[in-house]
Amino acid sequence: MRRRLYFVLPDIKSAHTLMNELLLQRIDENHIHFLADQPQYLGNLPKADAMERSDVVYSAMGGFLFGAIFGLFGGILAYMVPWWFGEVSLSVIPYCMVLGAFASAAWAAAVASAAPSFRIKPYKNTIAQGNILMIVSVPLRRLNEIRLSLVSKHPEASYRGVWPAEHTLFP
Repeated sequence: MRRRLYFVLPDIKSAHTLMNELLLQRIDENHIHFLADQPQYLGNLPKADAMERSDVVYSAMGGFLFGAIFGLFGGILAYMVPWWFGEVSLSVIPYCMVLGAFASAAWAAAVASAAPSFRIKPYKNTIAQGNILMIVSVPLRRLNEIRLSLVSKHPEASYRGVWPAEHTLFP
């Protein structure tokens, strides 16, 4: 299980420094992403892809559930209403559910890829001011180690939180 750490960096030099620091801490380059107002400004740093910039996964899951429910209603309707081509068996209901779920999931994911992520919206003004957002996906067991290391060694990096949120079981 991985958690995403969010850091706001003031410039490209500090982004390169933190990238090197994370690579030395054995965080794979595929788990480090940067987001700037102008993506060409980042140069050879790994840019945030659609998974970080939008809510594709959550929209697809919601679309899957929504499509399955409407597929259920459509299957029941197809079973109960007599058609001109004859009786329809009861097995049409799961087929309609599966078809509706996948079609709606694909549609919802396509629509969501154009909308910004709800996790990125709080940083919109900060990024527009020329700062860089760094998103690091780290293993849960190394979360505190990496966060404390980056915060103590790099005071210019502003730690902005973790997602999914930090939980305290017993305050």
